Amino acid sequence: MEAMQALVLTSSQLRDMLTEAAKQGAELAVRELRADLRQTPEDATLQELRGYLADPASLSNPHECWADSGIIRRIQTTASGKPKSTAWFMKFQRQTGLSQCVTRQSPAYGRRREWTFADVRLAWDAYYRKR
Repeated sequence: MEAMQALVLTSSQLRDMLTEAAKQGAELAVRELRADLRQTPEDATLQELRGYLADPASLSNPHECWADSGIIRRIQTTASGKPKSTAWFMKFQRQTGLSQCVTRQSPAYGRRREWTFADVRLAWDAYYRKR
């Protein structure tokens, strides 16, 4: 039988170790929460839209979620990591019929138009299926 090493700790040493582990865990949790708080509402919408495009079952009602052209242009960035151009978006709208879909004015930006996730998905699928 192989010998096993044992570590004997006093109750204060054990308490100190557990306290240190708890502090490290709390610091990690706070760091993650701060990273989430730094995320802009646009970034959160973009992540939600990308998730919906990848898995339509991820949203129960995509007709209640909205995205503007700036977010749609960032779904798939250019090779240099920049959003697609405004010209690309105009072409995308025309070729997919997104321009004929129901829109609303952006609550945050007033004049910007927004489309439902459901309409964006239909347009996205039509545009990239043809290519």
